[in-house]
Amino acid sequence: MSAPGHRDPSQGWLVFFFVCFAMVVFGIGIFAKFTYDVNAPEVTAGGGGH
Repeated sequence: MSAPGHRDPSQGWLVFFFVCFAMVVFGIGIFAKFTYDVNAPEVTAGGGGH
């Protein structure tokens, strides 16, 4: 006579968080792959200041 299995709802939220996190990181990587220009000219530092 064992008790029925316990289902913890926080486990579902944890999986949901990690899936969303992975999708965001993957999306940033895809965005950077297509928009980052390795051969872009360097920006000269602005002079002046105070």
